[in-house]
Amino acid sequence: MVVFLSFVSLALGNESNDESSWSLMFSEDFEARYIVSNDLLEGFEERESLLNYIEQVNRFGVLASSGAYEIGVQVDQVSLFANRYFMNEELVYENEIVGDNLTSFAPDHYVNIDKVWVTRRSGGSTLQFGDHYASFGRGLALNMVKQTGIDIDTSILGVKTTTRLGDWSVESTIGVTNIQQISQDNRINLLSPDTRHWIVGGRVDAPSIAGANLGLHGVGYQFTSSTADIEPFGTPSEGLDAAVLGATCEVYGLGGWDIYMEGDLFSYLSDDLVVDEESQGLGLYASASKYIGNLTVTLEGKHYLNTERLNTYAGVDNYEFASGPTLEYERVITEDSAAAVNSNDITGGRLRLDLMAGVATPHLEVSVSRDRDLEGLHFNESSETIIHPVAGVDFFSSHVQAIANAGYRVDIRDSHGSDSLIHGDISLDVPVGPWEGEFALDVKAFSWGENSLQQTDFIEESFSLGLGVSDDITLVVYQDYTDNELISSTGNVTDRVYGAGEIQWHTGTSSTLKAFYGAYKAGIRCAGGQCRSLPGFEGARVSYSSVF
Repeated sequence: MVVFLSFVSLALGNESNDESSWSLMFSEDFEARYIVSNDLLEGFEERESLLNYIEQVNRFGVLASSGAYEIGVQVDQVSLFANRYFMNEELVYENEIVGDNLTSFAPDHYVNIDKVWVTRRSGGSTLQFGDHYASFGRGLALNMVKQTGIDIDTSILGVKTTTRLGDWSVESTIGVTNIQQISQDNRINLLSPDTRHWIVGGRVDAPSIAGANLGLHGVGYQFTSSTADIEPFGTPSEGLDAAVLGATCEVYGLGGWDIYMEGDLFSYLSDDLVVDEESQGLGLYASASKYIGNLTVTLEGKHYLNTERLNTYAGVDNYEFASGPTLEYERVITEDSAAAVNSNDITGGRLRLDLMAGVATPHLEVSVSRDRDLEGLHFNESSETIIHPVAGVDFFSSHVQAIANAGYRVDIRDSHGSDSLIHGDISLDVPVGPWEGEFALDVKAFSWGENSLQQTDFIEESFSLGLGVSDDITLVVYQDYTDNELISSTGNVTDRVYGAGEIQWHTGTSSTLKAFYGAYKAGIRCAGGQCRSLPGFEGARVSYSSVF
């Protein structure tokens, strides 16, 4: 079961604008799931549920603000229940939360002060001590932001400043990475101390010059491969391992086009990051959009060479320091196309057309990329040309809302066949008799080319149907299917079929109680250029969300 409570706010003190009064906001996110394990204990194979257990995660935050000041704290906690048994008179823990290098008051309980920050605002300036996020340009040089949809929340623990001096804007950051140790979607097991990496960066945006907004940014990194190399609140012990220097330019209304351009030069200063004597990288990105009556035309282009090498050390902890626009249709990323997202040598472009036609907006996009990288996640042994057209429509009327897309992606390899993907998805909100209906379906069929370790073609499908049987009650049915041999989960209906049901009770204008039972499949999820494999789930949960 899962219990979820979010953003409970309480104002204390005078309600006037007196800066001496303080207001407090509490956020509580409590989750407990009964997890069905498919593992069997040797000698007790007839007891299939013996290794089932409850995983409970709690995320509690306090935000205090008064006038120019803001103070925030987030405390994370995790506990495992029904997680131990005696074998030959010896206590055995099925899953241990912490490893040997992390201290906890009990093997199956752990509490961590995950985020702490103090912010002061004065005029056009902001000074923040503690945990913060930072992103420069389109994220090619630095993109340390929260991606809760894929369970990523790695902040920078240090100092951040932002200042406006007339038409000038200046931002700086310095600190060490602070990984979200306690995840909400990934199982908790053998947590280890944070691996701290130093980040120092700055950004300057100049006033408009001849209609162009110019910017300059730079970032330096010092990496560590063990927790002992860099103390959490120490100073960098050696020089930088990597540095990125970039510039941006924005122009509006140039021949009717709004244009953005960015270029970043990567320098790898550590021998561990120099491959085949190549110590430089280059990231180029540009976009342009134009409005022609009801038609919107969008063009994008990219060239990324040795840019993903920057994320070598962060990849172990499932996040990235920097990630530029991918030009990918991210909801259909597979194990194969994830390699193109993280390619160290890729060039591509995309054209998108959107036509506003009353309540409907049809759109068509075509992306073409040339991926020359053969290392890392790549299955292919030769360069490939990727062509991916996608067509769809957004439809919004007073009673019906629908979004539908369909596409075909082909990766044409130079010397050994092609990978191909056919995909479609639709989400529909429509009255069903006296009820409100919500329908969603997405399907993809993938065919592999020739690989040194040959994989099997697969089909994946996800379906959900929700019926609002009253103003307060919604019934939802979920169903997944996959025969992808690379995923790590097993279905609860058959090995390939997953089923689940949920009741949602809207107890107030901002409160919802949910009861879920069943399973869903594992898979790759992508957001903002970052991809992560999220586990499947089988079991039961109850959730409650409220804002008041």
